[in-house]
Amino acid sequence: MSRRGRVVAVAALCLAAAAGALIAGSVVSANARESRAAVIVVLKSTNPNMEFWKIVRSGIEAAAKEWGVQPQIVGPWLEKDIDDQVRIMREVVLRRPQGILLAASDYNALVPLALKARAAGIKLVTIDSGVASSAPESFIATDNIQAGRKAGRELGRIVPPGAKVAIISHIQEVATAIDRERGFREAFAEANPTATIVGRYFAFNDYDIAYDITRRLLREHPDLGGIVALNEMTTRAAANGVVDAGYAGRVKIVGFDSAVDEIKRLEDGTIEALVVQKPFNMGYLGIQTLVELFRGKRVAKFIDTGSNLIRRDTMYTTENEKLLFPFMQTR
Repeated sequence: MSRRGRVVAVAALCLAAAAGALIAGSVVSANARESRAAVIVVLKSTNPNMEFWKIVRSGIEAAAKEWGVQPQIVGPWLEKDIDDQVRIMREVVLRRPQGILLAASDYNALVPLALKARAAGIKLVTIDSGVASSAPESFIATDNIQAGRKAGRELGRIVPPGAKVAIISHIQEVATAIDRERGFREAFAEANPTATIVGRYFAFNDYDIAYDITRRLLREHPDLGGIVALNEMTTRAAANGVVDAGYAGRVKIVGFDSAVDEIKRLEDGTIEALVVQKPFNMGYLGIQTLVELFRGKRVAKFIDTGSNLIRRDTMYTTENEKLLFPFMQTR
């Protein structure tokens, strides 16, 4: 096995170990609902198979240890279950914790509860995906318009002039999807003005739906030149769909995030590039910002945690290796 292959294999083992710990953490959080907590974290998903949220949680836990807080972490099992997140958030607001850290599954649906939290004197900070309100005192996330622009410039660069491309997105009303698509469209049009976007397709953050969309696209557009997939789940599904249809290398894929399956596909050339966020920083800075608010400090309204465009030939630089294999950095 090559050095690179060993790195990916070890990363998979680290993530498997982390998954076990996160499952246990979810059970503790659910059983502790009756107690009043200083901080309650409401995530989009508590599913340990979503590697992005594992890394967010590792940042939360590191900051909690450093700052001496004991956050309770709750949320729906699936990101697409917006109604369940609304229900959970409603229960959290009624408990009146000192602070709430929220990753909103819907840009509009969580607004009334964000306003209620603020009116109740609860310190509210959002991470990853915000809400259409000024109620949160800080929003900590990737600048998703700029991240989308990175993906747009890259796909525009690598597909030929006049190519057909498709957008596979995750959830229609989530801020990350809205902003990434906007940034992608702007930069792609600038980079390849004669290319055509054949459509934008929502997978509702469901792997099977995203996979089926990919296979259907390849049947309906056998001359498809590229796909941009706007999050971890859609990127994994698009890459596997292209491979299974025999189009690997012919259809250029630019995706988001850094799940082990995505890294393998980047390494074997199925994926051309990944826009990799810094989810550990989101979790860590979310807790740190709440602590600063508790202490009466002023905080920034928006904190950009940044993103890197990583290609196969740059994936093993020192900086990018840390982003792709964050769990290995602590072993």
